Amino acid sequence: MLNLLFYLFLALVVLAPLPLGANREWSWFLLAGGLGALAGLWGLWSVLDRRRVSLSLNPLLMLLFLAVCAWAVVQAWPGAPASLHHPLWNLSGEVIEGPEVGFVSLAPDDTWSATLRLLAYGFSFFLAFQLCRDPRRAKALFMAIVSVCVITSIYGLVVFWGQYDTILFFWPLEHRLLVRGTFVNANHFATWVGMGVLCLCALQVNATVTTRRNPAYQLPSTADEQLEELIAKTWKFLAILAVLTVAIILSRSRAGFSSTLIAGIVFWLCVRFRAEGAQQKTRRLMLVMLLVGGAGFLITNEVLLSQIDSTPSDLNYRLNSYALTADGVEDSPWFGFGYGSFERSFKLYRDESVEALLDKAHNTYLENLFELGWPAALALFACVGWLALICLRGLRQRGRDWVYPATGLAATTLVAIHALVDFSLQIPATAVTYTAIMGAACAQSRSSRGA
Repeated sequence: MLNLLFYLFLALVVLAPLPLGANREWSWFLLAGGLGALAGLWGLWSVLDRRRVSLSLNPLLMLLFLAVCAWAVVQAWPGAPASLHHPLWNLSGEVIEGPEVGFVSLAPDDTWSATLRLLAYGFSFFLAFQLCRDPRRAKALFMAIVSVCVITSIYGLVVFWGQYDTILFFWPLEHRLLVRGTFVNANHFATWVGMGVLCLCALQVNATVTTRRNPAYQLPSTADEQLEELIAKTWKFLAILAVLTVAIILSRSRAGFSSTLIAGIVFWLCVRFRAEGAQQKTRRLMLVMLLVGGAGFLITNEVLLSQIDSTPSDLNYRLNSYALTADGVEDSPWFGFGYGSFERSFKLYRDESVEALLDKAHNTYLENLFELGWPAALALFACVGWLALICLRGLRQRGRDWVYPATGLAATTLVAIHALVDFSLQIPATAVTYTAIMGAACAQSRSSRGA
C-alpha cells in the first residue's frame, strides 16, 4: 500500500509541470484534488498500520501551518466578526442596496483558491515526509524530478531552436527567444530546473563521494587514472548537467541563474562539511562540474549578458511596485487584504509609476505581508525556516544519506533568494516540487530505520 501511494504521489509530482506548470485553474484544481485524495488514503491506511506513521515532526510546526490556513479561511469567511472586515465593504454597502455583507478579504473567491493551493502544498510535504523515510523512495523521488526536468528542458530547447509558435501545440508562444519548457514564464521554469540540478548533484554525490570501498581490494592509481575513472563514471551526469545548465541560461532568467548558482555553492559547502575522508574525490567532482557549467555559460553567455544589461530600467519599475506594496502593508499590518487577493487589492495603490496591471508583487515576502498581515505571514515564513533548520540538523547528525537534507538546505536557499524578485513558489508545479524535496529531505534528516 505504501508503494502504491508513493508511485501515485510520484506521478502527480512528475505530471504537475506539463500543463503550463499547473498554473491554470483546471490543472491546479486537479493537482490539489489528487494530493488531497492521496493524503486521505494515507490517513485511512495509517489507522490500520500505525507502526508506519512517523510522529517526529514537532506539533508546533504543524500548528503554525494550520494557523496560517485557518486565518486565510477567516479572511474569506462571511461570518467573520464585523470588526475584522475591510472598511471598503462598509462603503460598498452604503452605495449598493441589498443585504449587508463583508469580509476581511477584498477578493474572498481568490482567497479560497489560494488557501486550497496552500493546503495542497502542505499535503505534498506531508506525503513526501511520510513516504520517503525509506531512502530508496527518497532516491526514486529525486530521480523522477531529474528525469522530468531533463525531458522538459530538452523539449524547451527544441521549441527554442526550432522557433515554434506554441507550447504543447495549443498555448501561443509570444516570446520565442526564451527557453521555458512547458511553463508560461521562463523565470519559473529556471527556478524549477534549478531544483532539478540540485537533485542531480545529490544523486551523483551519493553515488561518488559517499560510497565506501574496502581498501584491501583497491590498487594504487595515479592522479590521471583517478580522473579518467571519475569522468568515465560521471559522463551521464555531466551530460545531463550540461543540458540543464544551458536550459537555465537560455531562459534569460537573471534571478533564476543567480539563485541556482548560489544554491549550488551552498550544496557544495554542505558536501565539503560532511565528506570526511573524501576531500580529494569531492574536489575533482566539483572541478569537473564547474568545467561543464562554465562551458555551458561560455556557449550561451551572450543571451544572459544581454538580459543583465536591461537590469536598470526593469529595476526602477520593480522598486516602484515594491514601495506601493509596502504602503499597503502599513495600511493593514495585522489583518491584510486577503490571501491571494493581490491582483485586485493592489489597484487601490497603483499609480502612474507602475503602468502595467500587476497580478503579483514579484516579491513573495512583500506579497504575503500585504495579503496575510504580519502575524500570519511571519508564521508562514517560520514554517519554511523551521524545515530548513530540520535539514541543517540532519546534515550535522546523519551518518548516511545526509545528501538529502543537504539538498533541502540548498533548495530552500534557491527558492528563498528567487522569491525576493519573483513569485515562482506561487506556481503550483514549482511549489509542489519544492515541498516534495523538503518532505524527503526532512524525512531523511532522521534515522530511516523502521521506515
